[in-house]
Amino acid sequence: MKQPQNPETPMGQGRSPSYIDPQLSNLLDRAAMVQVVQDWGLARDTGRWDRLRACFAPGATMRTTWFAGSATEFVERSIAAAASGSRAQHFIGAASIEIDGDRALVETRMILMVRARLDGIEVDATCHGRFHDQFVRHQGQWRILHRVPIYEKDRLDVLDPARTIMLDPRRLAAHPEGYRHLAYLQAANGASITPDLPTPGSASLERLHAQGAAWLHAQADA
Repeated sequence: MKQPQNPETPMGQGRSPSYIDPQLSNLLDRAAMVQVVQDWGLARDTGRWDRLRACFAPGATMRTTWFAGSATEFVERSIAAAASGSRAQHFIGAASIEIDGDRALVETRMILMVRARLDGIEVDATCHGRFHDQFVRHQGQWRILHRVPIYEKDRLDVLDPARTIMLDPRRLAAHPEGYRHLAYLQAANGASITPDLPTPGSASLERLHAQGAAWLHAQADA
């Protein structure tokens, strides 16, 4: 008899049966993690908060331009932001995955699109980057343990071509190049910006990759 699926569990989850060919098992694991990343984006953008929570492992953490802390608090802050009218969308692209036992590193291409007002004028901020995720297999299911976005480049556009905005050069230059327009917009709307997030060629990106690799292979050395 077919077992019912937990509605809060991302599809494709669960430890592969031991009799499955190792190559097929590896493909199933990769597909499961890709599904979680995709579920995260859609759940975050559409307010499916239970499905968003289901993407995280217990004790998971998040870092973004506007938040650094537990995944539990991130979901609650996201709920509050949505209730206040915040509008954001995530386009999820291709992923690169490295698996070691019950741990994995997943980097996924993404585009973040935010619509808000700046000095009373409606604007779109668009940021290209990657999600850097530490995944763990928890109770047979792949879940995100730690997420840090890597911000590669961004831009700010006015919706109405008849309107113009003037940005303060000093305030803009205070933020790293990879996400400075996004951070400028968020700071202008009251957000506290997380400093020193990873950007191309930065020391923080080098540290992130080094720490991720050490974490991934630590279990093999224990």
